[in-house]
Amino acid sequence: MTNKRFLHPATLFFLLTLLVAFLSWVGSVYGWPGIQSLLSAEGLRWQLRNAIPGFLCAPLLGHLLILAFGAGLWMHSGLGPLWVRIFRKRACTRKERRALYWSSASILVCSLVIMVLAWGPWGIVRSITGSLKDSPLADGFTYLLSSTVGIAAVVYGYAVDYYRTDRDLVRGLSYCFVCFSSYFITLFFIVCFFTSLHYSGLDVFFGFPSEIFQACYTVCALVALAFSSDGK
Repeated sequence: MTNKRFLHPATLFFLLTLLVAFLSWVGSVYGWPGIQSLLSAEGLRWQLRNAIPGFLCAPLLGHLLILAFGAGLWMHSGLGPLWVRIFRKRACTRKERRALYWSSASILVCSLVIMVLAWGPWGIVRSITGSLKDSPLADGFTYLLSSTVGIAAVVYGYAVDYYRTDRDLVRGLSYCFVCFSSYFITLFFIVCFFTSLHYSGLDVFFGFPSEIFQACYTVCALVALAFSSDGK
């Protein structure tokens, strides 16, 4: 999806990180208040210590990884493309319609189970106060959503005889990682830019509120997905 006339987002954020490093060096030389140079011994030590932890703490990374399992099965099994055909009012075979009914039924069953867990009398997945806020159910909602979508896709895949072995399921689970493999490269350079900007103090120096900074960080991490499809 990236236009060849423009820089790839990974390249853009790499260049922005270099700009941040240069500005932090200039700021330290001229004594800008609160500025730490990335081009110093302490800056080098910080980069070495935080390259991996910073990437693993990228906004929504864990949620996106879990959602990728269900989304991969949804697309790989043919269930996602089938819904696109239906919305475009294109015909589907009798076997596909039957498989669609079964997969829809599995979504309904999973949704009923989630509702029972949320509002049933047992309170297994509610918080200690009995609410859903800060509850295990709220914390694991991404996992439940991915599981529901994945189960529906697996039911559909087996119903249309597309899935036959466990290897087929593994290929489906990894499908999004194949199609969006370049996303992780782009995300790495996004993390480098924002963490470097924050460490240097340039975000505060230029008057970026922490809420705006974090919002921009999260939006960039999500929008990068739109430029990371490998078209597979």
